[in-house]
Amino acid sequence: MTRTLRASACAVILIAGTACDPPGKPKPLAPSSQDITDFAVLYGENCAGCHGANGRNGPGRILNDPLYLAVIPRDELQKIIENGRPGTAMPAWARSQGGPLTDQQIAALVDGIESHWAKPSQFQNVALPSYSAANEQGDVTRGKKLFLHDCFMCHGPGAKIGPVTNPSYLELSSDQLLRTSIIVGRPDLGMPDYRTLNMGHALSSQDVSDLIAYLASMRPTSTAGETK
Repeated sequence: MTRTLRASACAVILIAGTACDPPGKPKPLAPSSQDITDFAVLYGENCAGCHGANGRNGPGRILNDPLYLAVIPRDELQKIIENGRPGTAMPAWARSQGGPLTDQQIAALVDGIESHWAKPSQFQNVALPSYSAANEQGDVTRGKKLFLHDCFMCHGPGAKIGPVTNPSYLELSSDQLLRTSIIVGRPDLGMPDYRTLNMGHALSSQDVSDLIAYLASMRPTSTAGETK
C-alpha cells in the first residue's frame, strides 16, 4: 500500500470513529438523586443498612412484616420516614427536615413497603391492638402480673435474651417502641407477637397498655415524660 493510500485509510478510520461522538460533545448525565423514585434503589440506598436488605434481619425495626404494616397507620409510617424518631438512630429523611429525600421519594418508599410486604387480606376480620392507644390507661399492678406470667422467662433479670426492666434500657426506649415491640415481636429474630405472648393466647390491647405502664414505672423519672 502506498503512503497516500495508507494516509487516506487512516483518515477514514478517524472520521468514522469520531463522527458519532465529536470532541467536546457533552456526555449524557445520570439521573439526579432527586429524580430516582424506584423503590428498590431508594430502599437499598437509604433503608437497607438499618432495616435489612429485604426488610428483615437488620438492627432496626423489621419492615417486611404484614402484622407490623397492618398495625401501623400509613400516615404514621410516612411521618416516621419524614421526621425520624428523635432520640433514636432513626434520622429524618425529608428535605424539609434536613434529610435527602423529596416528598415524592418518601411516598414511593411508603408505597413500595406496603405493596411488597403488606398483606391486608390476612387481617380483614381481625381486631388488632391499637398502634398507639393514646386513650388507654395502663394498670401498673396488672402489668406486673402479666410480665411475671408471660415475659419474665425471656426478659427478666439474668435472662439470656436480655432484661427489659433495666432502667438504662427503659431510658432509651419510648412507650411507643415498647408497645410496638410487644404487639409485632421480632419474627426475624424469633420473638413471637402479641397473638401468642399470653402463654399461647393473644394479649388484648389493654393487656399491652398494662405491660407498658409497668415497664414505664421503672424508667428513670427524669425521662419518664419524654417520647421517642
